[in-house]
Amino acid sequence: MLPVPSPDTPWLTLIAWVYLATNATRVVTYVPQILAVWRCTDGALSVSLLTWGSWVLSQAAAMLYGVLVVRDLPFVLIALINFLGCACVTAIGMQRRAQWKRKHSPPRCIAQT
Repeated sequence: MLPVPSPDTPWLTLIAWVYLATNATRVVTYVPQILAVWRCTDGALSVSLLTWGSWVLSQAAAMLYGVLVVRDLPFVLIALINFLGCACVTAIGMQRRAQWKRKHSPPRCIAQT
């Protein structure tokens, strides 16, 4: 088991602030990806829906962990914002992929009777 510093140490305070700062700025980094996927005309083929989907599940798990285990509202809010960012990229990517497939699928033949 790893040694845990006592709760009143400056290291834990520093780690908490770094966690908050990096995740607060991470929210802004979703915007360029959302815009890129939104503008995509090739079915968002360069976006890995598996990867973004796994991040959606990861953030959902983080929200549950925050609510049920650590019971920490800032942690839950950060997980929620990251969940929404990942879900937005995933949903738009899925929509673009479906649009591209519909547009590029061969026409169906209707059997004549």
